[in-house]
Amino acid sequence: MSTSPQTAGQASPHPAGQTVPGPAGQALPRPAGQAPPRPAGQAPPGPAGQASGQAAPGPAGQAPPHPAGQASGQAAPHPAARAAGSPDRAPGRTPDRDLLVYVHIPFCRSKCHFCDWVTEIPTSELLLTETDQPRRRYVDALCHEITERGTRLTEAGYRPTILYWGGGTASILSLDEIARVGAALRRAFPALGGELLESTIECSPETLEPEKLAAFREIGFRRLSSGVQSFDDARLRTLGRSHDAHQARTIVQQAREAGFEDISIDLICGFPGQPSAETREAVRVALDLPLTHVALYPYRPAHGTVMRRQLGRGNRRLDRQEQKRGYAEGAELLTGAGFEEYAMSHFGTGGLRCHSDLAYFQLRCDWAGFGSGATSVLDGRYLSHGRGRLLDYNRDPLAFDEDYALASAAIAPRMLYQSLTTYEGARREWWERRTGQPFEDVTGQRACRTLLEFFDSVSEVTRDEDGLRLPRPDIADAFIELQYLNSPQQGRTDLSVTAATLMG
Repeated sequence: MSTSPQTAGQASPHPAGQTVPGPAGQALPRPAGQAPPRPAGQAPPGPAGQASGQAAPGPAGQAPPHPAGQASGQAAPHPAARAAGSPDRAPGRTPDRDLLVYVHIPFCRSKCHFCDWVTEIPTSELLLTETDQPRRRYVDALCHEITERGTRLTEAGYRPTILYWGGGTASILSLDEIARVGAALRRAFPALGGELLESTIECSPETLEPEKLAAFREIGFRRLSSGVQSFDDARLRTLGRSHDAHQARTIVQQAREAGFEDISIDLICGFPGQPSAETREAVRVALDLPLTHVALYPYRPAHGTVMRRQLGRGNRRLDRQEQKRGYAEGAELLTGAGFEEYAMSHFGTGGLRCHSDLAYFQLRCDWAGFGSGATSVLDGRYLSHGRGRLLDYNRDPLAFDEDYALASAAIAPRMLYQSLTTYEGARREWWERRTGQPFEDVTGQRACRTLLEFFDSVSEVTRDEDGLRLPRPDIADAFIELQYLNSPQQGRTDLSVTAATLMG
């Protein structure tokens, strides 16, 4: 889900540590008076030969708080017994059965200062090691969910076409944990043994060594996505990252030697006080590495992060013009070196794409997210395991914390936000297939209209029979302007509230 389904990260576009509503998910606020779907203290059914297994992710990602002034929209408790999603929930609709399978690992080596995904995670849970009992129970619970829900999805006719492990930090798993998760997935999804459109393992450089790379290749991963963020050691310390620039470069070389065919890194531009020259230098370093894909994300001041608090105290300021300059200059270097920008922040060589990001940004297919903090989109429903609820998940991994109609006011605005970062935008065909509702009815909701009115003020949204999209040259500037509205430097307006709602 990052993003992804999520490299864990920030809302679309989503570097690791900046979230998206893809498979790695943030729980939605519960409507007033609604009891939690998860039975408190109820133990899960006994493990059925399972192992455990980030996103969102990319898709990793999360669900939005409700748009200002709107009701939650079609929320419903989701009993554990209905874990896989039933094929007949949208009568008269016969959605295709392609599936993105996302596995979420909610652990890290550090709590990064810019990362909004970890704000709701207690540090004591985020930093669990493989010998800690809660993490060991998590692997058991994750494997149980994969086995039970995955088997039901297979029986319902779903066919995995994309596999993504994200977080958190997917590569933090031990060799034994990796093997257990992989075995659970093979049992639940026999089709994973065949050819996939994409199979991505998300990593942080300090958590990998040749043995783990070999283990991931053995499972069948062909694509590695590394959350680098910067090649400047001083900047990495400011960000709270656990790796240094040397480790970031080394892991790319080792991944190539291990046989990974597609290697991507995340870089972030426009941090408070970061000059555009630093972004240019980071891209130049990246271009000296054997990479096939680069994600260049503009920094977003997400609520609850250390950097956001620093901005709020006035210690630093966010310069959106310098951020725009850094992004434009970095993009120019990448495209000049043969990397094609096919969506905002996404640059691939030789026609390569991050299919997991496109799948959930554009609602190209359903996805099943496994693990604490993961989300799913199945048969028109948005299902969420809430972030920061590890112990609840360990007790009952088959119970969802939130269940919403994908077309509801709680979900649709964030999906529209993400779709518009892509060149094809929000495609009518895909939206109607996923939601089961007329395109204009879904995108005509209040928060969607507010978002579109903003984009019309900085560019002109194209509206035609294909759907909605922004002009390619204007996408990056438009989204940087929107993200800036979420800065502490901006006053509170209806639009800034909407921006905060969409981006955290």
